[in-house]
Amino acid sequence: MLGDVLLISRPEDSVTRRLGTALTARGHRATWLDGPEAARLFTIRVTAAGDQVMPDLPMFVRPVPWWDGDTEAEPDTRFLRNECFATFWAAAALCGRPVINRPTPEGPVYRLTAGSLGTHGAGGAEIHASGPEQIPEDAGTFWAENDEYRVGALATLPADVPVRARRVEVGAGYEIVTVVGAQAFPATTDVRSAAHDLAARSVELARQFGVQFATVTWAVTDDIAEAVRLNPTPYESELCYRWADVLDALCRDLLA
Repeated sequence: MLGDVLLISRPEDSVTRRLGTALTARGHRATWLDGPEAARLFTIRVTAAGDQVMPDLPMFVRPVPWWDGDTEAEPDTRFLRNECFATFWAAAALCGRPVINRPTPEGPVYRLTAGSLGTHGAGGAEIHASGPEQIPEDAGTFWAENDEYRVGALATLPADVPVRARRVEVGAGYEIVTVVGAQAFPATTDVRSAAHDLAARSVELARQFGVQFATVTWAVTDDIAEAVRLNPTPYESELCYRWADVLDALCRDLLA
């Protein structure tokens, strides 16, 4: 029997599991589906009175790439999976009930780094190169991610693999702010977070990119705070500092 809230996620996702437990504790029953299962659930009607999605239920969406899971499959299989993706995207976008995170007209939002977020100061922009060896600066002052999704000090990454890097302020601390709609929850009690108004700035960044639930990581000094990552699929390790607050906010927004 279908529950009163839909959780759209990979079966092993620990964040979704915690949210399901929190919803149950509040007297609600959640149905957990992966992307293709969710797509087969919906019917979309286009009428003169407007678009209608059935069932019309609140949804919690983890924007993970189910539809990329069979890139080596037969063409017919890939076509059917793409149709599932399109159906789910349309249903989540048109649903009248709350959807966290609702797909934007351009599709799901994926992880963004400093170059996309645009809060860096002079000299703090990202550098893109065909390999770490192409960046002539002192490698010890750069932090980077390459095309193999390896993250670390620039000097530790393999040569000849495309990379994006940013100069690290050695004296900076880091703050993780979790955003749920109009609410924000800093992970620490660092007074610099309040001084730089990171809660409000994180909510505005999430709004700017059309994301309702995300974590924003900031590099913070006494003088400046730079957003270095926006993650619309927050990891459990990012949320653990404020779990109770985050779960309460997610439940309130879903059940509004």
